[in-house]
Amino acid sequence: MFSEVVSRSLSNATSALGEHPFRGRERLADAMARLVGRLCNDRGVSFPCRGVRFETDLSDRVQRQMWAGAYETHLRDCFRVLLKPGDTYADIGAHIGFHAVSAAFSVGAAGRVWAFEADPEMYKRLVRNLSQFRWANALNNAIWEKTGTFTFERSASRHESGWGTLTAVRDLGQGEHLNVNAVSLDEWRERFQINRLDSIKIDAEGSELAILRGARATLDRFRPIIVLEMNGVLLEQAGTSPEAIARHLTGLQYRLYRLGWRRLERWTSAKHRAFSETLSLPAEHADASLLRLERAAFHRSD
Repeated sequence: MFSEVVSRSLSNATSALGEHPFRGRERLADAMARLVGRLCNDRGVSFPCRGVRFETDLSDRVQRQMWAGAYETHLRDCFRVLLKPGDTYADIGAHIGFHAVSAAFSVGAAGRVWAFEADPEMYKRLVRNLSQFRWANALNNAIWEKTGTFTFERSASRHESGWGTLTAVRDLGQGEHLNVNAVSLDEWRERFQINRLDSIKIDAEGSELAILRGARATLDRFRPIIVLEMNGVLLEQAGTSPEAIARHLTGLQYRLYRLGWRRLERWTSAKHRAFSETLSLPAEHADASLLRLERAAFHRSD
């Protein structure tokens, strides 16, 4: 009880780090989280939304950023604007549920959240964090272009939990290897009789193009907003590239923007191929989505 009170109090005190990014924010957030970790046996509890409890392991770098509210604030703020009550949201590579929890709060009881995580250890905490939302579903699956059993390599560093991936993408031969079930989004849609999908977040360490290939019918039917990470190095290790993803999405009539904190910039290979969080908007709804973001103080440059 004492450790949770300490963790909650200090998390509330550092929550402004996520609302107002500044140089050195990540280092300060990490230092605060390490301090709490020493006081609380690495058990972190925060409340990212009103009345919503979120558990983290403060021995892990990424989870320390989550605890402090300093993790991927540009994605969080984007989804807060674009997700509406009643929406359906899918999180591919959900980890322990940082974005899925925020999405569940945004869509409310009339909406649905589907969170996919291949790593069984991360999945356990994902389930706990989403258990407070009866409209949220956690699945211990990888998402791929086809359904089957695949080998997953967990991160070799116990302090960097977000680096695991299917060996079909890359195999460093350093982390624990285990078999995981994978499913394509098209088959998931049919299996669970999904009748709506408004937004997708994809963070899959190089699997992004394979995931999109396995979602062709789903994207054609529902035309969801897609936010995905494009990391040039990881994609090249997977035998593809940011340009291949961009061609795939533009071929599906999506418009791509590099997403930063309160900034949107039209995606180009020359400027953004090394790394970008990419907001992909279906062309027929892009202007309306961009207007909503601009009204929420996102600055747009084409």
